Amino acid sequence: MHQQQWLAVIEEMGAEAALPIPNSFDRSKEATEFSYMFMGTERGGDLLPSGRYCEGPSLDGQGTFTFSAGFEPLGQKPVLGPARPDSGAQVEQMNEPPVTNALD
Repeated sequence: MHQQQWLAVIEEMGAEAALPIPNSFDRSKEATEFSYMFMGTERGGDLLPSGRYCEGPSLDGQGTFTFSAGFEPLGQKPVLGPARPDSGAQVEQMNEPPVTNALD
């Protein structure tokens, strides 16, 4: 959950907090399409009880909290390299050539 939503929960519980956290983060790198979205993880897409963390204006005044039920995974299925020798994997799994789709 985005820090804005955590702060909304903290506010709802009667405590105080400060923004931004951390203030050294380059906001131009922020995935803004998710900045104020609470993403449901329930397989059936169940709605949450209403609360400050998933509806209404954000604490910084720069967005509106929303809720997305049944959010779908983004990106591709990862292709991982072989298991480490000390991982307890099968010999065949450790001897496979390293093939990944990790970013360099």
